[in-house]
Amino acid sequence: MKSRLFGSILAGLFATAILPALAQDARPAPGPADARVPVSGYPKPGNFPNANQAAIAEHFNRAKTIAGNDLYVFFDTICMPDYYAQRINGLQYNGIIPAQKVFDNLYYLGQMSVAAWAIKTPAGIILIDALDNADEARDIMVAGLTAQGLDPKDIKYVVITHSHGDHYGGAQYFKNNYGAKLVASAIDWDQMAKPSTPRAHFDPPPKRGPDDMAVKDGDTLSLGGETIHFALTPAHTPGTLSLYFDVTDDGTHHVVGMYGGMGMPRTVDLKHEQIQSLTHWMEMSKAAGVDSQIGNHPLHFDGPMRLETLRYLPKGSRNPFVIGKQPYQRVMDMMRECVRISLARDGVTD
Repeated sequence: MKSRLFGSILAGLFATAILPALAQDARPAPGPADARVPVSGYPKPGNFPNANQAAIAEHFNRAKTIAGNDLYVFFDTICMPDYYAQRINGLQYNGIIPAQKVFDNLYYLGQMSVAAWAIKTPAGIILIDALDNADEARDIMVAGLTAQGLDPKDIKYVVITHSHGDHYGGAQYFKNNYGAKLVASAIDWDQMAKPSTPRAHFDPPPKRGPDDMAVKDGDTLSLGGETIHFALTPAHTPGTLSLYFDVTDDGTHHVVGMYGGMGMPRTVDLKHEQIQSLTHWMEMSKAAGVDSQIGNHPLHFDGPMRLETLRYLPKGSRNPFVIGKQPYQRVMDMMRECVRISLARDGVTD
């Protein structure tokens, strides 16, 4: 009798106190931003009146097959943006990701919407990209280097993968404060020198000085025994740079590859150019033995999940950024099919 009574009391307590508390924990308290929006105001999928549905189906299914189960996350985030743009925009928000050591000589220094990296060498540090502005360069990148026990005064170069503000925004800060030499393709140096409409979140393009470098397809940058190899892969911008370099993971050698501009181009001509660039990069990265994947936007390399996996990695497990030589080629091949999907939505076949 007492046990039944206690059970009834406990059930009542769960229904009247615990369940409401759980519900409150699951959703934030209402506020002004929770005003009801009519369904007519919801974002809609992209509208493609000239779409070739048969071609879309062909390349969609081919991309999905290439991705398989192990690379499905890239199919989901790379092949869908031009149809569900709002979903991808929501995932790429400005948010803090703590700096983290990824390989023995490579560190993540980016945030949630855009990535940056540091290669540590015996002769100094090479940065890859510089985020949106000087504030992020200082409060995210420099703070991240310091937190990882690296000295920002050792920064020697900043590689700018392409001429968009979210990649060059903090470059001038590193040049002004640490004397870093800036590296970009000659084409994108010209792009950054052109007049443009200022955007509040991005600092202006850096000013090219006599010590800054312009690189082309096949060029290299060496520092302290470490070498970055460059490929010119235009489409996302006219002078987008992709790159690969050696790393070690607890002393084991790997080759990291980074395609410099995976964002979908807007015009048909540029989409054709993107396919050519991806093919060129696949040939170069295959010959180099690239087996590890990074990028300059976290969504393009499953960044948050890989960083978190690495943080709690059981001893002896494989680094999550190491995906293998053949899977790396599959990611790029799938990306080509994603571009072909986008062309088919424009009513064009490759």
